[in-house]
Amino acid sequence: MKTLFIADLHLSNDEPRLTEGFLALIARFGQEIDALYILGDWFESWVGDDDDDPWLNQITEPLKPLTARGVQIWVQHGNRDFALGQDFLDRFGGQLLPERITIVEHGLTLRIEHGDALCTTDVAYQQFRVMSRNPDWLRGMLTQPLDTRRQLAAMIRMRSQMSHANNPSNIVDVEPNEVIRVIGDVDGMIHGHTHRPEVHELVGEDGQTKRRYVLGDWRVNSTTQAGVAVIGWLDDAGLRLEEFKF
Repeated sequence: MKTLFIADLHLSNDEPRLTEGFLALIARFGQEIDALYILGDWFESWVGDDDDDPWLNQITEPLKPLTARGVQIWVQHGNRDFALGQDFLDRFGGQLLPERITIVEHGLTLRIEHGDALCTTDVAYQQFRVMSRNPDWLRGMLTQPLDTRRQLAAMIRMRSQMSHANNPSNIVDVEPNEVIRVIGDVDGMIHGHTHRPEVHELVGEDGQTKRRYVLGDWRVNSTTQAGVAVIGWLDDAGLRLEEFKF
């Protein structure tokens, strides 16, 4: 059996091809995996676990058979869906993870996170990140009427599209020294956020060679409607990245 890693799907009701891509992934690999890690920005925005939009059922219903047969579905926050909570994941039997964890699977010890915390030179975003993770701030935001939150999310999505905010050239990359500090003495790291899929080798503080695996975002060609993502697989053969077309 295998462990599957994905990130940066940026799902939303107004991007049906991305939803189709996620469902295609589940249909194709659901029987092969025993664990699925979603490393943040599963959704383009998140208005709260009380969101009753029927579109969300398209996402949750296909996951129920997986968790029913024992597949572990782990989810981390991203910079877009930081308000996502355990109540939503309870709809299909998923589990919310801390924003940085260490796992030991198939003989590898790995740091797992979304990746935005590694971009320490983006000072303005890091200040927002601290504020948005404050429980009091988050509670205040989530107590706003649902329609108000939906309107705000729609406005944020529109601004994001107009500014091409999800283009890699507009996303500050990770800070190398912070990567080395966070990796520490483990074998490597896997994350998303930067939309720059690649495998990087570096020398850790312990003098050992480490690998940093960067997952890709999910993209749809506006002309052909062909979709592609870079996903991660972990099994007894090791950790590797692979292109997934949908």
